[in-house]
This record gives sequence, structure tokens and C-alpha cells, in this order.
Amino acid sequence: MEVIMRLKKSISLILVLVLVLLAFRPVDVSASSISDLQQQMKENNKKIEELRAERNKLNGEKKSTANEIAKLDLELAGLNAEADGLQLEINDLNAKIEANGVAIEQLAVEIDENNLTLEQRLRASYKRGDVGYIEIVLNSENLIDALTRMDMIQLIVREDVNLLKDIQEQKTNLEELKAQQEKEKEDVKAAKAKLDDKKKQVETSQNSKEVYMAELQKDMKKMQAAEEQMEKENANFEKKIQKLLLDSEYAGGKMLWPLPLNCNRITSQFGKRIHPLYGYWTNHRGVDIACPYNTEVYAANSGVVIVAESHWSYGNYVIIDHGGKIATVYGHNTKLLVSVGQKVNRGDVIALSGSTGESTGPHLHFEVRVNGVIKDPMPYLPNVGR
Repeated sequence: MEVIMRLKKSISLILVLVLVLLAFRPVDVSASSISDLQQQMKENNKKIEELRAERNKLNGEKKSTANEIAKLDLELAGLNAEADGLQLEINDLNAKIEANGVAIEQLAVEIDENNLTLEQRLRASYKRGDVGYIEIVLNSENLIDALTRMDMIQLIVREDVNLLKDIQEQKTNLEELKAQQEKEKEDVKAAKAKLDDKKKQVETSQNSKEVYMAELQKDMKKMQAAEEQMEKENANFEKKIQKLLLDSEYAGGKMLWPLPLNCNRITSQFGKRIHPLYGYWTNHRGVDIACPYNTEVYAANSGVVIVAESHWSYGNYVIIDHGGKIATVYGHNTKLLVSVGQKVNRGDVIALSGSTGESTGPHLHFEVRVNGVIKDPMPYLPNVGR
């Protein structure tokens, strides 16, 4: 239940954040300079970074609750095993009760038979009018006859006494068996109650898991919607930046490879891909080039720096306007070595590579934009290691 409550709280938070995100759509303005637009972008990026922090917090919550799901699966397996064990115990107790029932019936028959035998003896003795020991001696013909009669009387008495003892013992055994049967019935009843309780626990756990999975699915959709909305907002900013690009002609020539030539492995191509952090399909806006931390990043061509700041997704990134409505983007850097408005030449070191922003490891994210439209960078770059 605690898991579900936390999830509902997280989902509510996501809904609020999405609404906030929709509320701060960048408004159309007539920016007189790149610096004006940069200030707008910084303010909006700050809000996006706040959303990103909350989303990262939710990602941590998801990892935690994913572990709880694994524990819940183990608990369900344990409860099912325990329920199976209780069912075996109930089956065993029922077998014992059935066996005791047969023994009780047999014992009751024996008691009835012994009671009947004793009753018949007493009735016969009464009819004969059996006399005492003195009368037996006086009526005997001689001493031997008297002793013989005495032995017979004692034998009959002993048989009656033994029969009475047998009856008493059988009655005692009967009571013990009945008591044992009652105890076993109570044990079965308790075992059944315990089994029912365990089954309810299993069902509750299963229901909690199903609710959790449904909420998790909704949560993922909310996160994806927020991500898509942020991308739209960023696209709006990028279009504004492109509108303010210098009207000068393109610096010309083939672009320079933005890293040392030994860093030439492309780890993620331009276009459709599965998001490396969130697992859903998205559009990759550039190419990722593998490189160690703090590798020098070069300006692909001469131009003017129009963006040099930290971004929730790009991390520390730089945008260079090369004229002719062409710009290049360099993302996820550890350190930026240029500032807005600075002129750079082809091959100048503009940053040191890293893994800031939404990144899974050290690399350079490189983009080419033409008139504000994202293009595949590879046709603009030299054929290095390909």
C-alpha cells in the first residue's frame, strides 16, 4: 500500500509539472539582439532544469519501486509455497480425523457388546438367587466340594471385575479419542483460517502489483509527454535563434572534424533511436562521437558563438553561427572555453568534452542546423575513420 501511495503522489507531481511546463510556453517577442533571446532561453531553461530535477527524482523512485516489485514477486512465491504446505497439513489432519472416526465407532461397538455381556450375567445371577460364601460352605457335601464351589464363584467374580475394568478402560479411551478428534478438528479449522489469511495476503499483494503496474504505465506516458513538450519548447527557441543569425555568407568549405582524428567512432547516428535513458523511441538530433573526458573540441568552421551555457539535456554546450543560416552545436562538455559573441576560427578549441546533461558516458554530441532545421551532420563532415 505504501508503494501505491508513493506512486500516486509521484504521478500527481508529474501532472502538475506538465501543466507548469505548458504554462511557460515562450511568447513571441521582437528580440533586438541575440543577447535578448539568450536571456529568454536562460529563463526558460532554468524552468526546464527544475522539471528535469523532479523527473530525475521520479526516476530514482521508479528504480526503488522496481526493487520493491522484485521483492513482492519473491513474497508472492513464498506465500504460495506456504499455502501449498498448509493444504498438505489440512489433508493430513483430515485423514487422521477420518481414521479416529473409524476407531471411535469400533470402540463404541465393543463397549456396547461388553455392556450387554455384563448385563446378561447380572440378570442370570439375580434369577438364580446366588448366595453368599457361608451358605455355599454349609450346603457343600464336604470340604473338597466347598472349596471347589468357592473357586468357581471367585472365577466368575474375577471375570465380572475384569469385564467392568475393560468397559471402564474402553470408555476412557473413547473419551480420549473424542477429545483428540475435537482437538484435530480445531487444528484443521485453525489451519484453514491460516490458509485463507495467507491466500488473502497473496491476493492483496497481487492486486497491489497490478495497480502499481497500471500506475507505472501512466507515469511513463506522462514523462514521455513532458519530454516531447520540452523538445517543442526548445525547438521554438532554436527557431528564434536562427532568425537572429548573422546574415553574412557561410564561412565556406568542408567542416572540420570536431575532435582529434583518433576519436572517430560514432556511437549513435542521426534520426530515430531508442532513448538511452528512458527506453522509448525518439528522434536523435545529431550524432554522438565517442571520446575520453576532457578531449579538446574544435570549431567545425569559423563563426560567432551565439550560445555557451548549461542546458538540462545538452549539458554544457556551444552553438556557433557560421553565416548563411548554418550553425553547429557541441553538447555534453565538461568545460566551455568560449563565450557568447566571441569570434572563433576553424579548428579553435572551444570546449573540453565530457558527459554533462542527459548523457550515459563521455562523448561529443554534434549537430548541424540549416535555417533552423536539424540536418544529418555526416554529409557536412570529412570522411574520418568511416
